[in-house]
Amino acid sequence: MTHRGFFMKKIFTLLFIFIVIVSFFSCGKLIIIEPIDGKYEPLDKVYKKIILQKFEVDQDLENKFSEAVISCESITMNGLLKKNAAPIIEKARLSTSKDASALIVQTRIISIKMASSSARGLSGEYVGKSKMAAEVKLIDAQTRNILRKEILSTDNISLPPASGKHSDRNVSTELGKMIAEYIYQSIGNN
Repeated sequence: MTHRGFFMKKIFTLLFIFIVIVSFFSCGKLIIIEPIDGKYEPLDKVYKKIILQKFEVDQDLENKFSEAVISCESITMNGLLKKNAAPIIEKARLSTSKDASALIVQTRIISIKMASSSARGLSGEYVGKSKMAAEVKLIDAQTRNILRKEILSTDNISLPPASGKHSDRNVSTELGKMIAEYIYQSIGNN
């Protein structure tokens, strides 16, 4: 092999390695959401009204992450409206409704962790993983019985690395989508 052939082979090898490395790091930014289709059995009763109560959260979490909580609640409501989950969907601070066809949704944000916005890895990207979790109760408005209770968390999905406020939005958006999907699957196709 000539010196020029050896040099060209080396250039192509380095170029190939560079492309593989760039492809590897660019794939790390994809948001992967595991589908939960069919995970939750529909409730036995048909509900024509969903009352989404204001999300509850501890005062210290609300002080630190109020934007994330508001965003999560808004995304949940929008998700239910987009799916046309029920003929009537409303928000309420507290629900005193005794409507036989109403389902009350109580959501308590139990944890919020945002990745460090100051620590950076070798690539210059923020390190750590943002997480958010909520306990969601589905309550029959007429009987006040808790029909179903579930803890939903973004811990098992891959989110882009933290970048200040964008991390708040990513994690709260994904949790809001998960809550809306949980409610939608639980009430079935009324």
